[in-house]
Amino acid sequence: MLPVLAAADPVRIGFAVADDVGTAPAVAAEQLGYYKDAGLDVQLSAYRGGAAAQEAMSAGAADIISYFGAGVGLAVSKGAKEKIVGSASADALGWHVLANGKSSIRDLKDLAGKKVGITVKGSTTDMFALWAADRAGVQIQTIPLGGGALIPSLRSNQVDAIVLWPGLSYKEMETDGARSLIDLGEEMIPTLADIYVASQEMIDKRPAELRATLAAIYKALGYMKENRAWSLNFLKGYSHEDDAKVNELTFDKVVLKLPQDGAVKQEWVENSLRLAARAWDMPDLAKVDAASLFTDDFRPHAR
Repeated sequence: MLPVLAAADPVRIGFAVADDVGTAPAVAAEQLGYYKDAGLDVQLSAYRGGAAAQEAMSAGAADIISYFGAGVGLAVSKGAKEKIVGSASADALGWHVLANGKSSIRDLKDLAGKKVGITVKGSTTDMFALWAADRAGVQIQTIPLGGGALIPSLRSNQVDAIVLWPGLSYKEMETDGARSLIDLGEEMIPTLADIYVASQEMIDKRPAELRATLAAIYKALGYMKENRAWSLNFLKGYSHEDDAKVNELTFDKVVLKLPQDGAVKQEWVENSLRLAARAWDMPDLAKVDAASLFTDDFRPHAR
């Protein structure tokens, strides 16, 4: 049973993008009525990338956001008051670097000097693109497009590749013939690709609501894992995807692998900081105290 709280101010959750499967349980919790059952008034919003979500939190317009490990390190180093309070996914499950299937680009080395579409600078997509280029030993041009323009830009050959999250990644590979140059979920070490971040004000002044919100989210994830048919129908609406095969891939390759305990390990935070420091040529980022960036006080106990 979730704890039931007295009515209070709304809990404002901001998503880096509208259709990232890693944070889909936070939307499922609303549809399942888990927030209401816990006495919470939760308001959900989506932004044009993680940087925009971070700006909203810094401006006091969001209490909890979805983001990634290194992004929190960068924000805190610039004075933001916030902490990671739970993981949505430590690994980059379902994230791919994709090329147009009709192009001659076959692997990461073919991206030398090419344009790679990302959401915005300093985002998860930016870090992943630069990490992939570094792995291949090539230089690329990262082109900020916003989340909504990534796929159209790839299809129209305005960029040579894009970094895309699940299930949009599966949709492009299955229905539009995009070619995966690397499966980041398989090849990258854990970097906290999807996390929940709370403002320090939320942590200090509304701890019970924060704890109840996370409990509702992870409860929704548990329901999704145990109810395949419901989840496939939910994913159809959440991702605006009518192709059953795409939704099945998303469920099997991502949803079933998402951690229900919300665990965050210091090692994973350090991985994220180290990779971003190199990708963004910001060596001081690797020196940020990883232990100071997260708290284990609010997530459900590991099961």
